Formats: sequence, structure tokens, C-alpha cells
Amino acid sequence: MITREQLASCLKAKTLPSLPLTVVALGEAVQDDRCTVDRILAILSKDPPLSAALLRLANSALYAGEGSVADLRTAVLRLGFDAIANLGTGAGVIRTLRSGTHLDAVRLWQHSVAVGLTAKGICKLARRHGQVETAFLSGLLHDIGKIALDTWFPEAYQAVLNRVAEGSFFVDAERDLLGLDHAEAGAILAADWHFPDTIVDVIRDHHDPKPGDFLPNLIHLSDLLVRTRIPMGPADDRLAFSIESLPAFKEVLAGALEKDLDVERLTFSIDDELDHAMAFVELAFQA
Repeated sequence: MITREQLASCLKAKTLPSLPLTVVALGEAVQDDRCTVDRILAILSKDPPLSAALLRLANSALYAGEGSVADLRTAVLRLGFDAIANLGTGAGVIRTLRSGTHLDAVRLWQHSVAVGLTAKGICKLARRHGQVETAFLSGLLHDIGKIALDTWFPEAYQAVLNRVAEGSFFVDAERDLLGLDHAEAGAILAADWHFPDTIVDVIRDHHDPKPGDFLPNLIHLSDLLVRTRIPMGPADDRLAFSIESLPAFKEVLAGALEKDLDVERLTFSIDDELDHAMAFVELAFQA
């Protein structure tokens, strides 16, 4: 069994790299009401690989508007500060945690980005426009605890992966064999990296969201929907549910909107997000 004290010791020993300074600076900049385009560009100028990845993302099918984007200034103006910061954070985190010891990191990040993009789309349907970018980043980060545990405790996590290969869900195998799960480990890592409390709480609660907590329920719902398309193990191959019966669905898309929602169209739209997720991860790995 792994204790929380052992997790704290791993963080203290810096067995995982810190977030790139560019990512930290972008996050701080967008929280400043006086932030300017020139300030964002000055931060990005210190990280050419990340800047190049952001420019490619701005020109990808995921974000491209009318015409191509030839420079970062145009990309920042088109996408906005929050989107640029979140794309930069996503690319930076993937670059930092691009491999575990035993995990298939590419598949994990494809899944995570797809969850973020799906959450962003559902957030718009729920008319929570002010939370769209937080939804994306929360979804992208929700499984970072898996790579942390795989890196910190490789032998113990190999046993988890073996149990998953035999048909258990990740969270059940982790709790049974380790005494804690990737949600708790991810929340501890996110707090150490100074992510906002809102995102830390979503990472911690995404498997057990509380009634009334919109974002944890949103990520829980998005995670289930994506796992039916990008299975993380044999148990996900057998994952079946009626979306309307899920408590998280009722929490996220409650009331009159739920009655008017084309559920079949919603589920089919997730397939488009999978293609976008593949492209995002490919570009982020190049950063």
C-alpha cells in the first residue's frame, strides 16, 4: 500500500520534472487583468518549440478559422488569452509527462485530450460559456496521476496494469492494490504545480463527483463517453450505459435543455473530437 506521506516524499524529491517556466508564466499572465498581447508574446519567445507547437495548433482543424495563421500575434488575437494559455499548458504538461515507466503515454494523452475537448463541447451545450476553457484544461489533466504513480512506484503500478489487463477498471485496481488512486495522486501533483483549486478539485473528484458540482460531473461524464471510444483496458471494451440514466448527465444537462438535446448527435460528435485529440497529441509531442 502507498501512503500519502510517500506521495509527498516523491514530490519533495522532485522525481518528476517541474512544469516549464513558460507554462507557469502564461498561467500567471492570464490571471492579470492588465495582461497584453505583447506580454504573452514575450513569454512565448523564451520557448521556441512551444511557440511553434501553438502556431501549428492554431492552424489545425481544431482551431483554424478563415484563412491560415502566419504568426503568433495573430494566433493570440484569434484564440484569446485563456485558450492560448490552456493550449500552452496542455502542450507543456504533455511534453513534461510524455512517458511513464510502463504506461502507454500516447494513448493516455489521446484519451485525456479527447476528454478535454468533449468536456468543452458539452460545457457549451450546457450554456456554461464562462467555464469552457476550465473544462478543457480539467479534462486534459484529469489522469495525470496515472503517469505520476507509474513513475514514482513502477513495480507497484505494473501490478495495477496487470490487473487492468485481466479486466479490472484502473480506479478499482489502484484502490485495491495501492490503497489510493490516480485521482488522488493527480490532485496532489496538480496542487504542487500550483494549478487553481478548481482544477485540483476536479482531478480529485472526477471518479466520484458530488451532486451539484458541475465540473467534476462534467469530466466524469466526458471520461465515460470517451472511454467507450478510446478504451483504457479490456473493462472499457465492455463499458455500456444509457447516457440519459447517468447521474452526471442529469447534473450537467439538467432541466429543459436535457429535453431538447439530441443525444445521438452528441455522442456522434465525440468521434470528431477523437480525430482532433490525435492531432493535438501529435503536435504536443513535437514541442
